[in-house]
Amino acid sequence: MYYDLEMSGKRIRGLREAKGYTQEKLAEEIGMSQKTIAAIEKGKKGTTIDTLVAIADVLESSLDYIVGGKTTSTEIENLLSGLSADKKEMAFKILKGILENI
Repeated sequence: MYYDLEMSGKRIRGLREAKGYTQEKLAEEIGMSQKTIAAIEKGKKGTTIDTLVAIADVLESSLDYIVGGKTTSTEIENLLSGLSADKKEMAFKILKGILENI
């Protein structure tokens, strides 16, 4: 396994968009330029572990997910947090069905 800058950038972009942040807003939150965030999201630029920690903190994610794509129960909880009880149950049933068939 290795650190794939492009996939990591895609995960950051997905998390940022799910949170409703623009690149400018994320950049402001972590003290970077929008141009740097854009380069990170495109996988054109790596960054320090300190920056990845800041990004994970702001986007309420984990380094495991951002760097390696590993989803934790916290990640799943964050994805479901804005849903109604009915939609959470539906998402759970869909996930259960997928897992039973792979």
